[in-house]
Amino acid sequence: MSEGCDEKSLADDVAVDEEGNAYVTDATSNKIWKVSEDGKLLSTITSPLFRHRPWYKDLIGLNGITYHPDGFLLVIHTVTGDLYKIVLNNGDGEESEDEEVKLVKLVHGSLRFGDGIELVSSTKLAVAGNPSGRLVESTDGWVTATVIGKFSGPRHRLATAVTVKDGKVYLSHLLGLGYSRKKHAIVEAVFST
Repeated sequence: MSEGCDEKSLADDVAVDEEGNAYVTDATSNKIWKVSEDGKLLSTITSPLFRHRPWYKDLIGLNGITYHPDGFLLVIHTVTGDLYKIVLNNGDGEESEDEEVKLVKLVHGSLRFGDGIELVSSTKLAVAGNPSGRLVESTDGWVTATVIGKFSGPRHRLATAVTVKDGKVYLSHLLGLGYSRKKHAIVEAVFST
C-alpha cells in the first residue's frame, strides 16, 4: 500500500463495510487504507488527530478497527488509548481527509494499550490489549464512551485480538511467555465492573 512512498508502514487490523470495502490500519504511519473487494487502493484516510507528541506515543499507533452498522468506523490508537469515530464518505479520492474524524471522549476508564476491537452490540465495544480486555459502552452514538467492565486473562500473555460469537467475547492471547506448545490462548472474557 505504501508503494512509491519512503514512509514505513505496518498493516495491522482490518474491518469490512457493507459494500465489501476493507479498511486497513497502518500502525506505523497512522493512516487507514480503503481497499476495494478486488484489492484496489481506493483512498487513504489521514487526520492530524492520529499523530501524537512526543514521538514515542506513535511507536504503535492506529491499531484495532471495526465497522459500525450505522456507517462509521471505530479505531483505537494503542499507545495513547484514543478512540476515534470516523464518519465515512463515499468518495473514491486518492488521498482523503474528507472523512469526518472525531475523538470519542472517554468519560471513565482508560483504553491505553488497546489492540484489537470488536462490537458486541451497536452500543458496546470489546477491546483486547493490556489489561486483557475492557468493555466500553456509548449511549450517544459514540460521541462519548465509558469503560464499564474489565477482564484479566492469563497474566503472562497479551491479548491482541477479540471476536464476538453469540454475544460472548473471546480474546486471543498471542504475545507473551508460557504455553510452550501453544501459539495462541483463546479465552472467553467475562467482564467485571
